[in-house]
Amino acid sequence: MSEVLGTGRPVSSVKWLVSALLGASVLLPIKDIQTEFGLTSGSPVHHVVETSCAIPANVIVPEIKALAHDIARRFHLRESAAMLITHAAFSAARVQGVDPTLVLAVTAIESKFKAQAVNSVSGAKGLMQVLPRYHPQEVTDAGGEPSLLLIAPNINAGTAILAGYLTAEDGDIEGALGHYVGAAAAEHYIHAVRREMTHMSRVVGATG
Repeated sequence: MSEVLGTGRPVSSVKWLVSALLGASVLLPIKDIQTEFGLTSGSPVHHVVETSCAIPANVIVPEIKALAHDIARRFHLRESAAMLITHAAFSAARVQGVDPTLVLAVTAIESKFKAQAVNSVSGAKGLMQVLPRYHPQEVTDAGGEPSLLLIAPNINAGTAILAGYLTAEDGDIEGALGHYVGAAAAEHYIHAVRREMTHMSRVVGATG
């Protein structure tokens, strides 16, 4: 991985995020999330995952539902897992004022939506492959390093880091992505994230 990106600046697509507050509520099945990410009763984060997934209701709107369906199909996830990831990305993006398709695109390229992905070389963890040693404050705010293997804490930390990079780059996505991945592979990485964003924007547009 890399280090994750950011912008303190709201983008135009944030406007439609506000509608998420008006959606219907659902309770995603804990069993499906545990199965999707290979969690068992012996997992060291099992009880934390169960508590995290059992929060009362996630808000569903057409954009979130459509993206979750698309992510589940393309990345071979259970739809309930994809829904939880997508909703977490929308929530974190709204808090930080960034485009949720950027958050989801980075997640797709970094981990292919595998919540327990760990890079044995760099130490990057979770969905957005957050590097704890470079971002101690964001990791602490997310609940500590073990929480990086959980869906919402990892996305919250990653999106906060992303927002910081975007602010430093005056909102320039390519500059932020370059910081995130490092110079050696920046061109390929930026192209891959941009391609994912374009696809996801089309999925969102089809719901209008």
